[in-house]
Amino acid sequence: MKFGLSTGTFYIYPLRTVFRWARQASFDTVELVVNPEVIARGGAAVRRVAEEEGMPIGSVHPTVVRLPGWWERRGGMERTIPLAMETGAGTMVMHTPRSESLDAGEGLAFRQLVERWQPRLAASGNGLRLAVENKAVRSALDRRFALTPVEQLRAFADRHDLDLVLDTMHAGSAGVDLVYASKVFAGRLAEVHLSDMGGHVPLGNWRLAQDLWSQHRFPGAGKLALEEMVAALAAAGFEGTVVLEINPVAARIWWPAAARRRLDRAMAWLRRAAAGGAGPG
Repeated sequence: MKFGLSTGTFYIYPLRTVFRWARQASFDTVELVVNPEVIARGGAAVRRVAEEEGMPIGSVHPTVVRLPGWWERRGGMERTIPLAMETGAGTMVMHTPRSESLDAGEGLAFRQLVERWQPRLAASGNGLRLAVENKAVRSALDRRFALTPVEQLRAFADRHDLDLVLDTMHAGSAGVDLVYASKVFAGRLAEVHLSDMGGHVPLGNWRLAQDLWSQHRFPGAGKLALEEMVAALAAAGFEGTVVLEINPVAARIWWPAAARRRLDRAMAWLRRAAAGGAGPG
């Protein structure tokens, strides 16, 4: 099992700084979230920066903001996948379509994207594999989408030879047991995006505070059984990557010294969890 850091947590920081912090906190790899710096530099140049800092890029994640031409749901993967190939990453993260059918609309576009790129990647010999992440459930509509159920997502991955990404916060929002989800994904699980959710929110019921604080929390700060899941993965000999994917508030990004301490604390938590006992965040 390897441990990775999502650069998306530190979206506003220079990539070199984030790579260095990840190395200093003893992470094994990073998940590169596409941002304006990534686009401006290009994949090959970003790879060189990562190599200079001694931090390999294990995976690439689409932009989390609607950057023109790069937004995943508007054709942005046609640019993002080639960029990922340049970085040397082994995994390209994708998200399920907001569609009740894979034969029309966004669902059809998603399926056709997969069918178009799978043979290209296989022929390239690059080593990059597509990996689809389970969906968060925030409404009744979300539950009706074709690939929201983890069982349906696994079946789709089997049909198209895709890897899978288990996002713990997304699974928690859907009410899916984490250990169960990891077993459903077993054999195709490339990454776990690890964060907590729920629990006490210090700023009360203010909606913005709820959104910023209660989702993608520091591990152990919420209500998810993260420790049990990580221990189960370790016991099963999981060879993929557990990627820390917490929100900027949880990382204390406004204070670099505090942010670095949070990374050290997170790595300590991950190691204890893998060994069978982590405790609260």
